[in-house]
Amino acid sequence: MAIVLYLADKYPEKRLLPAGFEQRAQINRWLLFTTTELEQPLWRITRHTRLYPEYRRLPADVALAREEFTAMAGVLQEHMHDRPFLVGDSVTVGDFVLAHTLDWANEVQLVEEYPQLRAYMERMYARPHAPPRIAEALAAT
Repeated sequence: MAIVLYLADKYPEKRLLPAGFEQRAQINRWLLFTTTELEQPLWRITRHTRLYPEYRRLPADVALAREEFTAMAGVLQEHMHDRPFLVGDSVTVGDFVLAHTLDWANEVQLVEEYPQLRAYMERMYARPHAPPRIAEALAAT
């Protein structure tokens, strides 16, 4: 997140951060929410299904992390109701971070229950110059 904010600040002409204090605070709020409430359970799932050696994996931790992600995805879906972007009327770095995180969740089948979040993620990746999706990037390596 530090790199994303640094680049957005370094290139203000790209308008990837809102100018107003209140909307900037909201971007920070949702970036932190994405990182702490959505990304952390995804890391736990990844550690216990792919990264750790088999003897260190805890299936119960995967189930708990899935529950935690699901609860927070519900909060996000409520926030995103009728919103095209995370904050304000245009795309920001918050949208880029969130779309990537939702794509990661999609890779572990956690987005199906949230059609609004899935549609949002698809819109973000349909944008011109969007990076490849996680599955596409892994397939290309």
